[in-house]
Amino acid sequence: MQGLIERAKELLADGTVAQVLGWRKGDMGYDPEPAYFYKEEDLQNFVYDAFCGANLSKYMIEASKLEGRTLVFLKPCDTYSFNQLLTEHRFDREKVYAVGIPCNGMADPKKLKELVDGVSSVDFEGEKVVAHTLFDGDKELACADLLPDRCVHCKSKKHVAYDELLGSD
Repeated sequence: MQGLIERAKELLADGTVAQVLGWRKGDMGYDPEPAYFYKEEDLQNFVYDAFCGANLSKYMIEASKLEGRTLVFLKPCDTYSFNQLLTEHRFDREKVYAVGIPCNGMADPKKLKELVDGVSSVDFEGEKVVAHTLFDGDKELACADLLPDRCVHCKSKKHVAYDELLGSD
C-alpha cells in the first residue's frame, strides 16, 4: 500500500493529476469505500487491502467531469470494464491516469460475516485475517476462505489498460 500512496503523492505534487481516486477506510475496517483525494495530506486516509474490491473504473464516468486528470488505481479485472467503458465513450481517456496495481484476490465482506458473528474490525497477518469480534474474541481465518467466486475463478490476471504498472503483471 505504501507504494501506492507514494506514487499518488508524486503525481499530485508534479501536477500530473489533480485528484486521486482510491479507497478510504469505512466504518468497520472490512468495508473500505471509493474516495477522492485532492491533496497530499488527504492520502493519510488512503487504504488498500484485501477488502478493496470496489471496481474504480466505473467511477471514471463522473471523474472525467472534474477539472484536470484523475489518477485511478485499477486491479487487473478492473481494466476490462475500464476498456469497455472507454469503448462506449463513457469517459474521456485524456482525463485519466491509470495505474495498474497487483491483486491476489479480494476478500468478500459477506463471507466474513457468514463465518464470524459480530465482527468489529479486522487485521491482516500475512495470508490470514484476524477478525476482532464484539462477543467471541478474535477469530483467525485464511484469506483464501474469504475469496468470492469471481476471484477464485479469476481469468483476468493481466492488466489490459494502464499508463503505469506498479509491481509485476
